[in-house]
Amino acid sequence: MTKTRLSLLAATALLGAAPAWAATLYTLPAATGALATSTAVTADFSAGAGAGLIDFTLAGYATLDGDNFYVDILHVTLNGHEVFSGTWDLGGGGANRVLFNPNGATVGPVANQQLTISLPVTLAAGTNHLVFSYESPTSFEGSGRAGFQDLGDEGWGLKAAAVTGAVPEPTSGALLLAGLGLTGWLAKRRRG
Repeated sequence: MTKTRLSLLAATALLGAAPAWAATLYTLPAATGALATSTAVTADFSAGAGAGLIDFTLAGYATLDGDNFYVDILHVTLNGHEVFSGTWDLGGGGANRVLFNPNGATVGPVANQQLTISLPVTLAAGTNHLVFSYESPTSFEGSGRAGFQDLGDEGWGLKAAAVTGAVPEPTSGALLLAGLGLTGWLAKRRRG
């Protein structure tokens, strides 16, 4: 085999074996400002299958409650499955509680009606659908609660949110085009 053919085979093998690499897959374009507790923030992004991380800063406006008579609960879902929930005193009183945390999220302390959360997740290959939402139930853990309050009394928002994880791997068509481009480059180099 010629040296050029060996180089071509080696380069094609490297392209075919190239794994996905970690990168920022989604960044919140701007802070949301105050949102009613019946509002959701959604994001769609592409990813390679595997481990990912959702980092976000949650903000409370006016009297957003933790676990008290006016309980307000954050839910985070990924691809239709809840991956985290909790309630925090972000201006309205009540206990700070993580309610659902199967992936071992890290929750920072509440400061200035804000807190940061770092949530490990498993991303699907292709499009992923992320939802941040709040609810203010009228019943929680067997006792009556106050229910929904509008923006005149309380609100929530995201100051920042980012998802990192594996970049989608190139499709076989992209690998074929890369291989053809490399073949052309090697042929031109050989002639020149």
